[in-house]
Amino acid sequence: MTNQNQLRPGPAFLEGIAVPEKPEAWTEGEWTGKLQTKEGHAKFYVFYYGELMDDLIAMTEFAPQLIVAEDAVTGKRYVLFDGCKHGYDAMLCDTYSDEQQNNRTPLLPYVDADGEDTFEIRLTVFYNVDWDEEFSSDVDEQGQIELISGERCDFEEAKRNGFDALSITVVNTRGLETEIAQEELA
Repeated sequence: MTNQNQLRPGPAFLEGIAVPEKPEAWTEGEWTGKLQTKEGHAKFYVFYYGELMDDLIAMTEFAPQLIVAEDAVTGKRYVLFDGCKHGYDAMLCDTYSDEQQNNRTPLLPYVDADGEDTFEIRLTVFYNVDWDEEFSSDVDEQGQIELISGERCDFEEAKRNGFDALSITVVNTRGLETEIAQEELA
């Protein structure tokens, strides 16, 4: 059994709203978590900017996808994935204009094949880039690294948010699982 203190941390932006799920089944470089608020809420609506292609939320010609979960009890929203900010390429390779980052509207409600709109949400990310080997010489005295956007970010946070692949799966109240996002990000 895996000790909770030895678990690989997942994306920093999900800290406090995602709990590791089945770490004993993780492959090397994998992190899987279930969205769950500190209050224990685990049912969410999903809203997105993007183009729906075969159940997957894909980027548009204008900009990468933005996927948001809304707590079905409190209405509080949480970003699950922002293609302009999350992942290796968005952090270190690709740049996006203010318009692309801020004008991805409207956010559309996601409804699955059963016509349901309330889900449990699982996220899986993969870490196959050796950040320490590739970028440790780029880290300044304060432990910061400069991203492609010019922003400075804590190196440990960059490693957590700079995953190279992502999958988001929703599970409706009937148990139907649907993968809604699958992205290679490096």
